[in-house]
Amino acid sequence: MQIKRLKLSDFRNYENEEIEFSEGQNIIFGENAQGKTNLLESIFYLSCLKPFRGSRDADAIMKEREYAEIKGTFIAYERDVEVKCILSRAGRQLFVNGVRERSPRNHIGLIKTVVFSPDDLQLIKEGPANRRRYMNIALSQMLPAYIEALAEHNKLIESKRKILKDEKSRHIYYDYVDVLNEKLAKCAAYITYERGEFIKAINVTASETMKKISGGKDVISVKYNCDSAISNHTDKNNARFILEHLKRRKEAEFASGFCLVGTHRDDFTVSVNGNSARDFGSQGQIRSCVLSLKVAEHAVIEKDSGEAPILLLDDVLSELDPSRRSFLLNDVNRGQTIITGCDPSMFSELSKGRIFTVEDGRIIDKRNNE
Repeated sequence: MQIKRLKLSDFRNYENEEIEFSEGQNIIFGENAQGKTNLLESIFYLSCLKPFRGSRDADAIMKEREYAEIKGTFIAYERDVEVKCILSRAGRQLFVNGVRERSPRNHIGLIKTVVFSPDDLQLIKEGPANRRRYMNIALSQMLPAYIEALAEHNKLIESKRKILKDEKSRHIYYDYVDVLNEKLAKCAAYITYERGEFIKAINVTASETMKKISGGKDVISVKYNCDSAISNHTDKNNARFILEHLKRRKEAEFASGFCLVGTHRDDFTVSVNGNSARDFGSQGQIRSCVLSLKVAEHAVIEKDSGEAPILLLDDVLSELDPSRRSFLLNDVNRGQTIITGCDPSMFSELSKGRIFTVEDGRIIDKRNNE
């Protein structure tokens, strides 16, 4: 899987730029705040239909412009695919091979990407929302049904949350919460099962990667954590157990005004040599853990689809020491890689690939070293 060409119009700080990529390694070089991350974000957007920095679509439109356009030509499953997104203040339009796609969820998973940015280095130290996002992005690219289940679950949680928060009228909807809980149980059963299976696969690959990075000194373990009272996540049909737990917690939810049961509270833990990486891991061990998780994400998606996803490395090399940097550049190189950075010395170990220089939203220099 690869991107061949990318055209940006009024996207972030790109007024009208086009770029052709190598099928192997591509380096986007330039100073800070010139548009390197914006370029990677546009590729991720064409894949997952969201910015990887979590901002609104409207924020990606150049100031004082009404629209932004992202268009990419990809090779996916041995055929050319053109994906175009037009962003406006009112919404988004998606076109695949020139045809308007009315259901964006049908598109996610066609173009697969894995992003590794400096923010990801906080994946273990930060709260569970970031780790749920890690699971959701990967699973959404592999399982269309997961997107549907997650969207339905989140909609049900929001409806239930509004009822629980409304002290004046929530007694009117007391019985209606039972209806919401029945639907929630079905969604949660599927989501916890798929998350559990995903983390099992991640654990295997991350363990192998950690051994390579540390020279066999460190052992990593990744464990999925959901409410053990609602699911052991080994059976996607265990909705009845989740529903029973929802019934037991119903009064507590009304008393607290919060949804106390659901996959919105899931997490996973990472251990190094039997100890919590978050609490006891050194800075180097934590970075090795995150690197192992991202490598594992890439490998699991590749195994599932049969094609290596496009690897987007956003200025992350400067955050890694030489050994980890070398591993990322040379060992995780089964497909197309697009790398951004400020320091040319970070790329000294690359022997071939295309090099692009970006300055103030302009691709001003292109060198081919293939």
